[in-house]
Amino acid sequence: MKISRENNFDLIRLIAAFQVLIWHGSVHFDLSERLYNILVVIYHFPGVPIFFTISGFLISFSLERNNFNLKQYFKNRSLRIFPALWVCTILTAILLLGFGKIGSVKDFITWFIAQITFFQFYASESLKTWGTGHPNGSLWSIAVELQFYLVLPLILYIINLSKNKLFINLLLLVVFLLSIFIKYFIHNNAFILQNELYVKLLNNTVLIYLHFFLTGIAIYKNFEWLLPYLKDKAIIWLVIYAAYVIIFKFWLKFYDNNYEISIWGILANTILSLLTLSFAFSFTDLSKKLLRENDISYGIYIYHMPIVNTMASLGYRGSIWNLVVLTVLTTILAFISWKLIEQRILKLKM
Repeated sequence: MKISRENNFDLIRLIAAFQVLIWHGSVHFDLSERLYNILVVIYHFPGVPIFFTISGFLISFSLERNNFNLKQYFKNRSLRIFPALWVCTILTAILLLGFGKIGSVKDFITWFIAQITFFQFYASESLKTWGTGHPNGSLWSIAVELQFYLVLPLILYIINLSKNKLFINLLLLVVFLLSIFIKYFIHNNAFILQNELYVKLLNNTVLIYLHFFLTGIAIYKNFEWLLPYLKDKAIIWLVIYAAYVIIFKFWLKFYDNNYEISIWGILANTILSLLTLSFAFSFTDLSKKLLRENDISYGIYIYHMPIVNTMASLGYRGSIWNLVVLTVLTTILAFISWKLIEQRILKLKM
């Protein structure tokens, strides 16, 4: 199956990254009440589930397009994630040192190793005295993304055992329902909830978020027949999603957010995922015109929290201008990272 390279995925990821930045900036700069009307809208376009859905779609396509070449697959994924992440970690470490917030040497070294490997959610209590309470609280999703990269080949191998489209979709449904059950079990099991370590570890595993990725995989696996209903129909899907949120969230109050383990939350995320993929293939020259093939979304996502922490530590709270400064500084840093690191490294992809 071919997927057109004329798409808006770079732009969608950038919008999702800015959603996360604006949300975090508003919360940590004490702007939630003043920006309520904006936040209540972007609340229903959560950046992380959008990232995960896109990953499920695109990474599945990439893996199958390259005939399950796992060496190439893991090399390409590593080149996309780690170089900028390592630079971000070094910059964060310098800031921690500069503010004298490294805690013990052991804690600092352990944190540093965790950040540059697979445990980005980790931070000892001694490192949580800086800024907002975590050196870079956004990076938990990087650990989840890396776990998804590990399990995706197995998932695709299993569902590809059959060439029957109906059977493939039934398998996807079974895995999807299993992931929902596991998430529900983890969030409601008394033994797990009584152990803070178990809660923290399990809430940072792909098990909790697998259904977001699976939604992207399911759309990819059914893309040929879904495309006519998605291509150039982003406005229609936006209206459908807005109507769903207004009716089932605000009027009937059946659910609160897209992370929720309920039929209404799952349906909300499914419609949002279809909207996301529809926008990717509507107005298909928009991303190239606006971004000129500069993909700074990853940089926006990983660099914004160290800047938030720095500004919060210096007492910059309570003003909307702080959010403007955060946005400008993060965009500049992300662009520099893209030009000097990511764009050059990505040329090494196989």
